[in-house]
Amino acid sequence: MTKGTWKDYMQLITKTSTFQVINSTQMGIGCPSYLSSPEEIEQYSNELQNYPKVIEKFENNNGITLTTLLAYKVGIATYCNIKSNSSIKISRQDAKELCITFPRMAPCFDDQDQDNVLKYKVARIKAYSVEDNEFITFDPPSVHSGLFGYHLIPLECETIILTGNEYDAMTVYQETQIPATCLPNNGYQLPIEILPLLERFSKIYIWLNDDVQGQDAAEKFAQKLGIDRCLIVNTRCNNFNGPINASQALIMGKNLNEILSLAKPLQHEQILNFDNLKEAVYREVINPGQVRGISSKDLPALTQILKGHRPGELTIFTGPTGSGKTTILSQLSLDYCKSGVSTLWGSFEIPNIRLAKKMLTQFAGEDLSKNPGEFMNWAQKFQQLPMYFLKFFGSTEVSTVIDAMNHAIYAFDVQHIIIDNLQFMISEQGKFTDRWELQDRTISAFRRFATEKNVHITMVVHPKKDSRELLDMSSIFGSAKISQEADNVIILQKIESEDGDERYLHIKKNRFDGTLGAIPIEFIPDSLKIRHLRKKKFQEVNHLFAVFIKKVNRYLKNAAVIPKTGAHVNLSPEQFQYYKIII
Repeated sequence: MTKGTWKDYMQLITKTSTFQVINSTQMGIGCPSYLSSPEEIEQYSNELQNYPKVIEKFENNNGITLTTLLAYKVGIATYCNIKSNSSIKISRQDAKELCITFPRMAPCFDDQDQDNVLKYKVARIKAYSVEDNEFITFDPPSVHSGLFGYHLIPLECETIILTGNEYDAMTVYQETQIPATCLPNNGYQLPIEILPLLERFSKIYIWLNDDVQGQDAAEKFAQKLGIDRCLIVNTRCNNFNGPINASQALIMGKNLNEILSLAKPLQHEQILNFDNLKEAVYREVINPGQVRGISSKDLPALTQILKGHRPGELTIFTGPTGSGKTTILSQLSLDYCKSGVSTLWGSFEIPNIRLAKKMLTQFAGEDLSKNPGEFMNWAQKFQQLPMYFLKFFGSTEVSTVIDAMNHAIYAFDVQHIIIDNLQFMISEQGKFTDRWELQDRTISAFRRFATEKNVHITMVVHPKKDSRELLDMSSIFGSAKISQEADNVIILQKIESEDGDERYLHIKKNRFDGTLGAIPIEFIPDSLKIRHLRKKKFQEVNHLFAVFIKKVNRYLKNAAVIPKTGAHVNLSPEQFQYYKIII
């Protein structure tokens, strides 16, 4: 019940934690303006009929007619496609690629217009390359309010279908004649900028992929939009060989109206029976790959051990000071983010600007200070990633951080949260005598948050200060509760040798299937990235065996020298794992 001026209100509300989440646009990376002029964008749809092969591909491969394409204002244009680690430096004009454009439409209100007719304008363009399936770009790069096909919805309409992509939206509209749109970004995200456009509808069908990830997202969106007005569509209808989405259903000759009629509302989250769980269990049975999680493209060896990046888990990452923990986590988070995992970075140790600079270098795969002319091109591509940053720095109350995390999940559908690091976040809080209790409470809070919100939390924790060069579970700073609460524990090991430091990622805990192991890695200075040490390269450092055994024996206070040809040594099973890992 506070009273005051509008200025007072704005000063108060901008101090709350919900305003502590920023993205790359707010950090000044890139420019939010259009890459093409509004006049050029309006002409994209007129160019489509000049490309009969593209139209034929839509009809033959997807069953979408020219009438539907024209109704949705699908067009043709050229956009810049720059690639990292390219040995041939090409100009921006030469990197242009022919793209299919899908416009996001938004209501347009003009005070000068006297005829009181609602008009629509193109708020944003999503462009797919005709030749390169991996190239997708947005114009402008930053998020603008607008939905694909929104201009086709009559003002009196109260029902809409929300699909995962443009092909599904056009398919559903063509077959059911019910207005259909799709998620605005290239992933399972429903930004808060879009929510006002959906407020007018009393019934919303959510028709996403009928797999584990799609149905999890559908349930999350139903809660976000209101479960009383949402119906979730299951395309397979419990058929193992059924289609996964609307586009496949049309190609397989299914009746989309019948599938739509079987849509069900989301049950109350606290009231369940086996019938409610049966479909979710069935999806996990027929989609074992998605249950394992998102694969790492940069480090496939990590996927071989951990099987994937899964929601609802807590990962503890530790290693010696200055060994490259933040650099590696930056690369891994960027890797998953490029696969559509919306990510929130909480960097409490280094400023966001430095972190973003590191990420941009890794994203480009080169040192942009040597080629500053390419900065804006890469910045515009980076801007399109679902990457967000917490503005907190240094000691911050846990409740404040969790409040901002809650907002990020609601506003940006965040799926992965990185806390770097625990010690910096809780420093200067509590008395010296209760720092262990404070750390235990913090770990419990994040563990509970990861489970309840079904997000993956990766937390950096410093190791203890001791003389041991080879870190173990007991090396993690704090009590045993950290390793007990964690689903995964990864240690960045650093071993000194005559030719320099050798490093590897040591997976010490994997609750998913118990697989453990180590991954030898090397650092690439120009791109600030790591890569799995190749087998041939690894064999070249066989001198590490002898050095390592000496260090193990020194640790055991045993003066015997073990030849690198491999003699038996009297080690405990846990200590023997070190020897086995290096081999």
